[in-house]
Amino acid sequence: MSEKTTRSSSIDKALLLLNCFTEKRFNLTLEDLAKQTGIPRSTIFRMLTSLESAGYVKRIKLSNKTWYSLGYAFLEKGLMVHRNLDIREYARESMMALRNELNLNVQLAIQDRLDALYIEQIQSWRPIRLYPSIGRRAPLYAAACPRVLLAYLDEAEQNRILEQSPMKQFTPNTPTDLHDIKNELKKITIHGFSYSYGELFEGTIALAVPVFYPDTKYIIAALSIVGLESDFEEDQSYYISKLKEAALEISGKIKQ
Repeated sequence: MSEKTTRSSSIDKALLLLNCFTEKRFNLTLEDLAKQTGIPRSTIFRMLTSLESAGYVKRIKLSNKTWYSLGYAFLEKGLMVHRNLDIREYARESMMALRNELNLNVQLAIQDRLDALYIEQIQSWRPIRLYPSIGRRAPLYAAACPRVLLAYLDEAEQNRILEQSPMKQFTPNTPTDLHDIKNELKKITIHGFSYSYGELFEGTIALAVPVFYPDTKYIIAALSIVGLESDFEEDQSYYISKLKEAALEISGKIKQ
């Protein structure tokens, strides 16, 4: 049996175990799970241990018996899905105000596997538009908005994504050196913003900041402004300040 087939079989078994938990049967024993799935108890125990270490299952002791239930990781992932589905509605008004004040393209992106997915964009009134449109993707290592999303993931997840990314070079300025990219990710978390020059489209500048889930450092989206070099008429600090204000405003709306 190939490694790929073995991994697929293990995933199928893990999903079978998780699907045993219902609202009526939220707490289950090892024996319950073995009876429902037909999977050997030793295999179930190993899988539950792995799921528990990742937060998807929790173990509790009741009446001298060991019970298992779904863990808080599902709550976190559920909230992430819910917030990402609604984030455009929360963000649109703030994005419009930012565009009106700066006359630059304003974009909102979320992580989707190895990519940044652009889910909202308010276009500037300027005639030249060279920027990713709604529904477009960009790799997480390239450009300001995607890189913000990557910067606030834990280091193990960053490494996994970078190892699996093909490191395509869109322009001469697209970074492809892992050492340089990782250094840039550290700078982003220190300063709270990302900058890129012509990494996806030549001649463009982008600045981006994270949008956090309220009162946490859990990133749910990246907010950016994009334009030609000639469109930026103020100091960089001015634009970063405006972006951070808008991101904080969006986060505050999610909390309401």
